[in-house]
Amino acid sequence: MIQGMPATVKVRGDAVIRTEPDEALVWITLTALADTASAGLADVSTRANALVALLESLGIAKAARSTTGITVHEEFDHVAEGRRSLGHRATTRVSVRLTDHETIGRLIERAVQELGAHIDGPHWQISPDNPVRLEAARQAAADAQRKARAYAEGIGGKLGPPLELSEADAQHIPVRARAAAQRFPGGDPVPVEPGEQEVSASIHITFGLQ
Repeated sequence: MIQGMPATVKVRGDAVIRTEPDEALVWITLTALADTASAGLADVSTRANALVALLESLGIAKAARSTTGITVHEEFDHVAEGRRSLGHRATTRVSVRLTDHETIGRLIERAVQELGAHIDGPHWQISPDNPVRLEAARQAAADAQRKARAYAEGIGGKLGPPLELSEADAQHIPVRARAAAQRFPGGDPVPVEPGEQEVSASIHITFGLQ
C-alpha cells in the first residue's frame, strides 16, 4: 500500500450454472446438380418454396428463419484429358431458430424426406434474455464479495464498500448435436435431446479496506 492511499483489494468473482438450452439453430441446405445453371436454380427454387410452406405448417414464424446464402456454380471432374463438366450446382441455405424440441425433430424428418434437404444442427444455445444469465451475474458478484471478505479478514481488516466493478470475459461453449434424419418405427419424429449447457459470468470488483 502506498502511504496516504486508501487500502483496497481487487478480486474476481466467477459463477457457472448448468441449464437446459431454450433454443436451437438448424441449417437446412437444398442443392441440385443440373445441365444448366437455370435448371439447377429452378429445381432449388421449387423446393425452397416447398420449404417455406413446410415451415409455415409447423408454425415457425418468419422472424425465426433466414436465407443465409444462394450459390450457383459449375462443377468439374478431373480426367486424364483435363477436366470434364459435371453440370451446374445450385444451392440455397436457410437457418431456422427453434424453441420446441418436438418441432425440431419433425422439421428435420420432413425436410429430408420430402425435400431431399441436408441438415446441419441442431446448434443449442441459451437465449440472451434467459433469466439464468442474470442469476449467473448475481452469483459471480457474491463470489467476489466472499473472496474479498476473506482477504480482508486474513490481514485483520474489514471489507469496505465496492469502489469499482468491471465485467470479465466469460463465455459458454455452445453444444452442437447432429440429429439422425431418418424415420423411426411408428412414424415418430426424430428424437432430439438438448442436454445441458453452462452459462458463466465473471466480474472484477475493487473493494475498500477498513
